Amino acid sequence: MRFKRSERGQAMTEFAIYAPFAVIMTFMLISWIPIHRARSMAVSASYACAQFLSQARDPSTAARNAHTIAMQTLEGDWSATIGVSYAVSVQPPSGRGAPGLCRVTYQAPILFNFFGLSSPQSAQTYVSRNERWKTKW
Repeated sequence: MRFKRSERGQAMTEFAIYAPFAVIMTFMLISWIPIHRARSMAVSASYACAQFLSQARDPSTAARNAHTIAMQTLEGDWSATIGVSYAVSVQPPSGRGAPGLCRVTYQAPILFNFFGLSSPQSAQTYVSRNERWKTKW
């Protein structure tokens, strides 16, 4: 098939126009990986914290153990979260059978910041429930 003289180099021109956009989009997708992994780690840590909080009898011991297990969960795996800062806050139950609260706040960096975006900060929260009903089985 023969091309017209005006169509020569059209593919190269289109490639030259769209290739930078493809590269930028690739780097933007790669930059979202730490944000997703940070959220996954925060969910795991806050869930583990809430589990420990709901199973202890003494609220002050429960809060200390829940905070410890949340920090161990966050520090236990590398999981592509370099540069992410975490903060764990535990609100122990106010009394027997009352719920407690575990909150893990995280701030993840944006690796390739082309548009001057700020690092997103978010939190994952789980409420502990009393699990005494399980002992009756």
